[in-house]
Amino acid sequence: MSIPVVSDSERKAVRDYYRSPAVRERILDFCGGSDPSCEYWVGFGETLVRRGYLRPIRVVETWDGLQELMADALDLNRSVWDRGATLAVWDVEYFNLDTWDGLYRNQNEYFGLMEPTYRAIENLFRSYSLPHLNDSTASGYHFVSRIPFSSPVHARLERIGTLERSLLDKYAFVPGGDNKRKRAVSERDGRGYSAVGRLTEFLCHRVIEKAREKSELSITISDTARGRGPRGREGMNLDITQYGDPLFMRTIRTSFSTHQKHKVYVGKVSLETARALPFFAAVPRGRLSYRDLFEIRRDLREAARYARTAQSSVPDGAAGWGKILDDYLASPLYAFHREFDSVEIDSPHRWGETYWKTDLGALPACGAGALRNPAWGLLVPTSIQTVCRVLMSRGWHPKHIGGLIYSHYTRNHDWGIDWTKYHAETRANFWARVYCGLIATGIDTLDDFNCVSHTEKGFCPSPWCGHNLSECRDALLKRL
Repeated sequence: MSIPVVSDSERKAVRDYYRSPAVRERILDFCGGSDPSCEYWVGFGETLVRRGYLRPIRVVETWDGLQELMADALDLNRSVWDRGATLAVWDVEYFNLDTWDGLYRNQNEYFGLMEPTYRAIENLFRSYSLPHLNDSTASGYHFVSRIPFSSPVHARLERIGTLERSLLDKYAFVPGGDNKRKRAVSERDGRGYSAVGRLTEFLCHRVIEKAREKSELSITISDTARGRGPRGREGMNLDITQYGDPLFMRTIRTSFSTHQKHKVYVGKVSLETARALPFFAAVPRGRLSYRDLFEIRRDLREAARYARTAQSSVPDGAAGWGKILDDYLASPLYAFHREFDSVEIDSPHRWGETYWKTDLGALPACGAGALRNPAWGLLVPTSIQTVCRVLMSRGWHPKHIGGLIYSHYTRNHDWGIDWTKYHAETRANFWARVYCGLIATGIDTLDDFNCVSHTEKGFCPSPWCGHNLSECRDALLKRL
């Protein structure tokens, strides 16, 4: 039984907030206007925890359903899948593998730590003349724009978007009983989504290059660990992991939703923090300082007043994304992607003689352990990054690293993931492409690819295992 952390007065304050006409109008603007273009909405929150939901989410498809989510004082998320455009969504946030308590208790301090990355992204978008929303959460920002299907830029995106045959088959299938997938996903939609994922990966590389010397936080794609510091194992997460999943599965928090993760994931903060801190509001930063933004985010009444003048419609960014596409096509990352896509993985009937015959005894314990315990090792980003580094140092082609990961995803382990909804091959290729791409382009300097650093991260399962990651690093550098 859950311990209540939300009082009746707090729940009433959220309901009152959502009753504000300006707040409702801004939420609808984010979803496409009075005739919303998103496929569905998802509510998340402590109310559902109290009701015994194993996962505190509820999916609805109508305006009436959305109003019920508001009445239940839930956070509001809309589908990334849209009827009129491909949404370009980039989630950028502070992470800490040890605790969220400091982040939630000291918002201004931690948003100050995020500021170099935020500034690098805003400057990058400005250089491309790319209009966008910069919605805030309690842990970072969502940068959102759209590319209409009718735009010539979208046709260009469709030419570079890459879908596995198995994913095309999944997109074409409507299983019934799945309220996130009431119709087939068109190849146009799927390719646009895939392309935006690759372009955002390219932007991640540029942000890491521009911001890492100015940032106190390490900047990574997903939450790969660095050594533990005074605040724990922390970093800045350029989170593009949504692009490793099917389009129909992913959502984004709406502008002017509440934010209550600290009320649900109490173990990540503390019971005291969960009870003491208010519901936050997720609002656009616009041209505000992060300190002025905080004064609005922490007070739902102030957020409702801000809603009267703020803009929350997702802007048409097609022209800007066209410029990004031009730079991407001339980049080392695009060359790597072309090489990655050109290789076919081994057929499943051969896996018993190829991928599953990998000599784990010849690998360092950290790499071998991830493959011996894949239900942990092939789901945790730091561990996956290690597998990619180790196998690349042994001469494995990045696509076959993806094939190896995929082959394990198909085995009968306690994954905690419904692969009939998510997609094993796409997820595996995503991880291999992203982490091997960072290495191939030199963005991953491999400075932490050594046993001391890996131990400091808390990911060395067997000290003195007989292997030296520094030697793997040297071998990998010689191959590049």
